[in-house]
Parts: sequence; C-alpha cells; structure tokens
Amino acid sequence: MNYRLYEWKIIYVFIVVFALIQVGAYMVLTVSNENIARENASHDLQVASDVMRNLVLLRSRQLALTGQVIAADATVREAIATGNRLAIEATLQNNGFRIQAAAMLLTDVNRNVIAYVSGPASTGQPDPVSVNPAILQSPPPPQLIAPMDTSGEVLHQIVTIPINAPQLVGWLSIGFPMGDPLWQVLGGDANANYAFFARTAGTSWKMHASTFPTEVGEDMLAQFTAEGGVAPSFENGQHNYLLNMLPLVRSEGLEVIGVMGKSLDEVMGPFDQLQTSLMRWMLASVALSILAVFLLTRLMVGPLNTLAHLDTLTGVANRRLLDMSIARLCMQPVGAPLNHFAVLLLDMDDFKQINDTRGHDAGDQVLRIIGRRLKAALRKSDLIARYGGDEFAVLLHGATRESTRQVMEALIQALQKPMQVDGREFPVHFSIGAALAPQDGTEAAVLLKNADQAMYAAKKSPHAFVFFDEIGAPEKITGRLTTRSA
Repeated sequence: MNYRLYEWKIIYVFIVVFALIQVGAYMVLTVSNENIARENASHDLQVASDVMRNLVLLRSRQLALTGQVIAADATVREAIATGNRLAIEATLQNNGFRIQAAAMLLTDVNRNVIAYVSGPASTGQPDPVSVNPAILQSPPPPQLIAPMDTSGEVLHQIVTIPINAPQLVGWLSIGFPMGDPLWQVLGGDANANYAFFARTAGTSWKMHASTFPTEVGEDMLAQFTAEGGVAPSFENGQHNYLLNMLPLVRSEGLEVIGVMGKSLDEVMGPFDQLQTSLMRWMLASVALSILAVFLLTRLMVGPLNTLAHLDTLTGVANRRLLDMSIARLCMQPVGAPLNHFAVLLLDMDDFKQINDTRGHDAGDQVLRIIGRRLKAALRKSDLIARYGGDEFAVLLHGATRESTRQVMEALIQALQKPMQVDGREFPVHFSIGAALAPQDGTEAAVLLKNADQAMYAAKKSPHAFVFFDEIGAPEKITGRLTTRSA
C-alpha cells in the first residue's frame, strides 16, 4: 500500500476545489458581463427608438413648413392657373430640386391627379401616373409615411398642403425618402441600425432604407413575410441583434413599421476583451493554485504523512501502515476470489544482549541494519514494517507456500551475517513465523496472531522459520536448522 496516495488525494481534492471555484467565478462574471451588455444594448436601443420617433415628428414639422412655402409661391399658383400639365410639372420639378424632394404630386380638390414628378432630374412622367391610392384619401392626411407610387420601391415621408388662390384649388403632396442623409443620425448619434418595412393592401412586405447587413435584412424581411414582424432577439449564425419595432403607420390600406437594431457583437466587443483577460487570469490562478497546493502538501502534509506511516528509526513502514495494508488485502467484494498473500514476523534472538551490553545506540544501529538488509533482500512490492521493539513484519503479495519458504530462506541467509557495531562484530540469529492467507486467516488480527505464534514456535525449535500450520507437528517443519545456541 502506497501511503503517499493520501498526499495525492489531498492534492487532487484541493486542485478540484480551487478549479471549481475559479471556473464558477469565471462563469458568474461571464454571465454577468453578458447581462450587462444586453442591458446596455437594450437601453441604447430604446434611446434609438426615441430618436426615431422624435425625428419623424421633427421632420414632419420641417417638411410641413417647407410645403407651405412652396404652396404659397406665386409661380406655383400661376402654373396651376394655366392648367398646362407640362408647365405644372416643370414648376414642381424646379421647386422639388430646390428642396431635395423625391416626388411631388398635385391633385385637384377632389383628389384627382393633375401632375406627378419623381426626382429633380425627371424630364417627363409616364401617363397615366400610378400613384399610391393610400395618398389619395379625401380629405388627405397632413402627414403620411408611404410609397408615393404603386411600385412601392421607395418609402417616403409625405406632407400634404392645401393650395389656396385664395380659395382651395388643389392639394400639393411632397415626398422625401426615408433613407436620406438626415436619417443617418440614427446610425451615428444613436449608434444603431434601422430599416423600414411597409405594405399596402393586397401586397407583400417590402424593406426600405436598411442599414443592416444584407443577409440580416433579408432574414428580417422573411420573418415579416411569415409572421408580420420580428422577434426582440435576432440571430442567424453570423450576426446577433437586439431588435425593437416601432409602428409608424397603421391604417386599413397601409402599414409601416420601423425596426431599430443594436448589434450584440459590437456591444460585446469590450466585454469579450475583458472575458479573454479573465480567462487568462483564471488559467494563471489555477496554475498557481496547483503549484501552491502541491508544494504545501509536500512540505507540510508530506512530513506528517511520513510520521503517520513510517518508522522514524529504520525508515520502513510502521505497525499502522502494516495493519492497513493487510486489512486492505483481506477486504474483497462478495463472491470475488480471496487474495493470496503471506504475513511474516521475524525477531532477532540476540538483540537484548546487544542492547544491554552495548547500549541503546548500538541497538538502534542494529535495527537500522536489519531494515537495510530486509529492503535489499525483498521485492519493492513487498511491505516491510517494524512491528515493535526488535520485531519486524513482512507482507508478501501473491505468495504461495513454496514462494514464501524460498523468501524466508533468502531472509535467513541475508540477515544472519555478522553485524559490525561500534567496531565490534556480533553474530546474529533470527526466528521467522509465517501465516498464509486465506488458509491461516482472513482478518489482519488473526493473521498477525498466527504469524506471531509461528515465530515463537520457531524460537523454541531448532529451525529458523516455521509456518503456522506446522505448530505442534515437528515432522512437518521444513525450515532450515539454525545455529543459534540453546
């Protein structure tokens, strides 16, 4: 039995505990960082949604003022008075160019189309004009977000202003694209992505003025088509966004929804750097913990473990380790075959004489010599223990009667050589008793008792060693004869 296993068990337990603490702390910090990042992204997303809402209102007021100026312009009224469509379109086109309008529509008081121009560079418009019916409501809404024509390719913020000369003679609708530079404030100051999704009665959803990556926009459009909206959290394997929908127009024939998005990948960037630093710190801490636990166990627990299991004088195992080792071999699961091993007890017949005549220091030298000779004569797998006083014990693993007899022959030959103590040579004699497991016992106490009886039987016999089952039957004893004096 390797008593050092106790130290390794302590090392393993402490390493596992320290590692679990470090990993647990790392996981807690990781989850906490992700939650903080999501909270920050949600807050930024709400700010961006508020910016969009306020920007729509502000833009509406600005466009309304711009439209009123154009509606009051004398040249516009004069062109309308001529009733010439080309003259009206040219006037609208010139004014649209000045205010950077994407489309301008003039209708009469009954909302019949008089003229329509799209873009300041147009030189003529198709006839008839395919105007979005949602714009031609009567009375017209003063503010509207919708495509100006039925193609629905471009989404406009539209203001409609009455033209009075001095009585109402028509309505002027001016459209500004929802993706012009003014909207880029959402991607700058608000630090968010945006897109607009719109559909008219009987048509499918279309995406307008998106600042999302192309593949993200396509996936969101597919969600709108299938479900009429997007989930608060969006992930397609490459991108991860928090999303917020802001309804802009909900009417019977028209629906427009703005979608604000915050990239969690961008938000998590600084946290990922922190997480990488935490990972390095954790690995370094685990490595230092392993080193510290190993050194402390070896330097502090190791000596105590040695004192608990080894004899300090001879360096062999003590009785405690011997008892534990035998008990371990005796413990077998139910139904399993029993272990075969031998327990030897040996005693030096001349030790008391040396101890009494030469002193305890000489006796200690003799015990150390015995320990060295036993180590040299036995296998490393065999356990040598000081049993008490001048008695030693040997535990032979996997031993048979014949192999045990051969070992005892070798031990007698190695041990009974004269010993040099304080410059003097002393002849020595040993007696060995052997108990075999399982035939002589299946418990540690029984085996040790039987080996002790066999050893004392050997002392009283002319033989150097005796097996337990040979006690009381001298004719069975096969051990070599001893040369000790009677």
